[in-house]
Amino acid sequence: MLKYSQALVFVTSLIAIPAINLVIHPSASASIVCEPGTVSNYSNGSLASCILGQDTTLQISTNMGGLLNLPCKAKNYISFDDKGQFTSCRLSEEIQIRKGDSVQICLQDYLVQVSSSKGSGISITCRPQY
Repeated sequence: MLKYSQALVFVTSLIAIPAINLVIHPSASASIVCEPGTVSNYSNGSLASCILGQDTTLQISTNMGGLLNLPCKAKNYISFDDKGQFTSCRLSEEIQIRKGDSVQICLQDYLVQVSSSKGSGISITCRPQY
């Protein structure tokens, strides 16, 4: 019986280690490289905008349950809302945005904007930026 108890304690300890590990290590968060002196923050401390120090690819969850890669161009502004959600950047390469049965082509150097609302979900648009 003693060996059974010791084995149970050992197995329980092994099970507890990953659980503790999950609690200690929070989910990964994104990081971007900003040019020095270009960072602007909201009053709550979250990043409002900055000039990207390097090309950066963001992944956005779409209304259709897929992911859209947004390649943002270095030396241009990237913006976020006060909750830390991405809102806009200049594209470093061409992308395609599927909207129902149609496809919108967003060329390199276009401004891509993302907005969300509770009723309509996520809206992704792009336009030339001069």
